[in-house]
Amino acid sequence: MALFFDQKWFTDRLNALGKTPNGLAEAMGIPLIDLAAVWKDQRELSVEEVRAMAEFLDAPVQDVASHAGISTPIPVDEGADGNPDTEQPNAVLARFDRMDARLERLERMMGDVHALLMEERLARLDEAGLGIASGKDTETQ
Repeated sequence: MALFFDQKWFTDRLNALGKTPNGLAEAMGIPLIDLAAVWKDQRELSVEEVRAMAEFLDAPVQDVASHAGISTPIPVDEGADGNPDTEQPNAVLARFDRMDARLERLERMMGDVHALLMEERLARLDEAGLGIASGKDTETQ
């Protein structure tokens, strides 16, 4: 699921161009209800949908992908020689680095939450006289 879809940017862009969400959904080839799910961060975009949005909104695909959320794929344009544009991979690698840093922070937070839950569980066992601190052997009970 895409995170942090920038509704304001897309709405402002539509308004500035005098276009509607209905027209955008049609240009993307999706039902309006699917576009509403995108707007609410409940549906991710495909590469083709990002391209269609960029064309309809007359905006660079990088801008559309950036405002559509962190997991939105960025279409890779091909150069004149048919190979991927060499500047694009650097942007993708930078994005991966940011995502990796966020993942590391999330993993640390999950470890902290796990430790707190275990402390709470041990405290409840101790209160019930079943924990390690009470000195009772729980396996023989």
